[in-house]
Amino acid sequence: MSKLKISGVRNFKDIELVNELSPEYVGLVFYEDNHRITANIASKLVFGLRPEIDTIGMFRNHEISVITSLLVAGLVDMVELCGDENEQFVEKLKLRVEAKIIKHFELKTKAQALAVNDSRADIASLCIEDVRRSRELADLITKPVILRCDGNFGNIKSCCEGLNIFAVDSDDLFDDKGVLSRQDVLKLMNEIN
Repeated sequence: MSKLKISGVRNFKDIELVNELSPEYVGLVFYEDNHRITANIASKLVFGLRPEIDTIGMFRNHEISVITSLLVAGLVDMVELCGDENEQFVEKLKLRVEAKIIKHFELKTKAQALAVNDSRADIASLCIEDVRRSRELADLITKPVILRCDGNFGNIKSCCEGLNIFAVDSDDLFDDKGVLSRQDVLKLMNEIN
């Protein structure tokens, strides 16, 4: 059974559904995106979130001071780096925070797979399409993995086989109005259990 991360929650209706269905993690997007929220909105959402659900702040090329301020404020429990942050950035961040650090990686070459294992990040975030396309490279990964889905939940279990899965993540669980879809969350939960 894999853990679930729902990324992109941004309103109280989403939080109500998250509290009801109780995934292990919620991703709060702090970079330019359709699901972006501010620190002020995050503080209100986190206040309404069940305490056993951990928050993962998702950042893209932010200053370390921005990330640490959200950690210190208790708005995020873990950090996910979604941009061009290099290993020196990860190292500097690790010196300032005790939170787990997740980093997005591409998986197209053997060198990239080996870089995942060598990274100072605690957890690697990989796109499910990269894992499907390059299974032999995915098999080289020894680090815990968050598997990012794109709404195509088919064959998730086979993609997870052999990997040290930390969680399955999806931000494609929202309807046309941008509201978290109960039906899609339940479908994903069914696929990963």
